[in-house]
Amino acid sequence: MNRDITEAAEQTIIKSDLVKKISAPVDSILNRSFQTTPLRPIKLLLNVSWLGHPLHPLLTDIPVGAWTLAILFDLLGLLCHLPQLGIASSIAVAVGIAGALGAAAAGLMDWMDIDPAEKSVGAVHGIINTGATLFFVGSLLMRWRDGWTLTWASLGVAIIGYLLVSAGAYLGGGMVFHLGVMINRNAYRSGPSDFKTVIAEKDLIDGQPKRVEVDGQPILLLKSASTIYAIGAVCSHYGAPLEEGKLVDGTIQCPWHLSRFSLRDGSVKEGPACAAVPCYDVQTVSGQVQVKMRV
Repeated sequence: MNRDITEAAEQTIIKSDLVKKISAPVDSILNRSFQTTPLRPIKLLLNVSWLGHPLHPLLTDIPVGAWTLAILFDLLGLLCHLPQLGIASSIAVAVGIAGALGAAAAGLMDWMDIDPAEKSVGAVHGIINTGATLFFVGSLLMRWRDGWTLTWASLGVAIIGYLLVSAGAYLGGGMVFHLGVMINRNAYRSGPSDFKTVIAEKDLIDGQPKRVEVDGQPILLLKSASTIYAIGAVCSHYGAPLEEGKLVDGTIQCPWHLSRFSLRDGSVKEGPACAAVPCYDVQTVSGQVQVKMRV
């Protein structure tokens, strides 16, 4: 459905065979290089799961802010005859370029893990922002050629880049707010606030994850020797069913993108997930396993 301009733009991109042809080889190379290879630590570093927030959206503020300042300095300097602002404007352009390169690297690591429809929109988002960065590189080179003085020509090139980065940011916002990319899939989980029976203890097989539901909340149970662990059964990163994952050193590993969550408290032990999954207290009464949300 194309009910507004954002949906119309997204659906046009999603249906484009050209976008798929461009993005597929890049996606394949990235997955072969970073997903399950010795280079995976680089991916995890750029996912920054330890921060509890994806790195990419944090870094995007740098080029947008720096390039906004650069254009304001240009306009102020040219209109008010303040040539000394040429150096400040050039520095802002350069800082923005550096920030854009960092944002691109982090964005590519996130882009690897999203679904095909969102991946198409993300590819166009990246292509537009790459074009914007190249225009600012061109503007910086013109400033260098002119001895860091202010010119309407270098400002014009920067404005084209700024319009492009604004369009890229618009698509990036749509990916989150329309398509739900990188949101916490457990943001609205709650309860039960009191212990409720979920399963008979005899129905739990030692070392085998079991998914149950109580009050509409999906919960993963795992019996290990005399201890029963209970955490959310939905991966916070992209909604994968964690009961289909495998156990790794006291964690459950997501079957889709290999995030790992602690069985003790649901915390993230390895990305790309950033948000913990819910954790539940467990007790056994008359052979029945009861859980309530830990607060």
